[in-house]
Amino acid sequence: MSVFVPALITLDELVPREGILSAPELEEIAVRIADAPEIWEPLVHADPVQRRYELIYEDERMDAWVLSWMPGQGTGFHDHYVSSVGICVVDGVVQEDWMRLGAEPLEFRLTPGASRCGGPGYIHRVRHAEGEPAVTIHVYSPRLDWVGQYRVDDQGVVRREASPGRIELTP
Repeated sequence: MSVFVPALITLDELVPREGILSAPELEEIAVRIADAPEIWEPLVHADPVQRRYELIYEDERMDAWVLSWMPGQGTGFHDHYVSSVGICVVDGVVQEDWMRLGAEPLEFRLTPGASRCGGPGYIHRVRHAEGEPAVTIHVYSPRLDWVGQYRVDDQGVVRREASPGRIELTP
């Protein structure tokens, strides 16, 4: 059985330097990966049951993922603990929302070519808006080992649940 590892051959050329990368650097890497469909296209899945995420690349300082989104799929509000993130939309449309206290979330409709970034503590949710699948590239530094998911309990209290970074986030 052959193993598909395109990024291990080419991603080093896309990374600007050694060490932990800043949010703007991660956004630029996500855009560069988006511009190289031979890296991510074979990892796209149109799964109507579960949002799919596939690891493109990882090393001791960063990891990069391709996420496939179908109708009804989203993350719920979460943070990336100590990791910064860069995101680029490559197909379809996703909606990113920023959590606000005492107000409705700020909403951003992200179309192909749109990119975003956020540092540690960046609280947002991402969800499918259009396309089957919608596809995004996410790059984290340091690697996304932990996330915090935000849940509202029956009394309206917001709770942060720490979870390993390699599990599916849910609304």
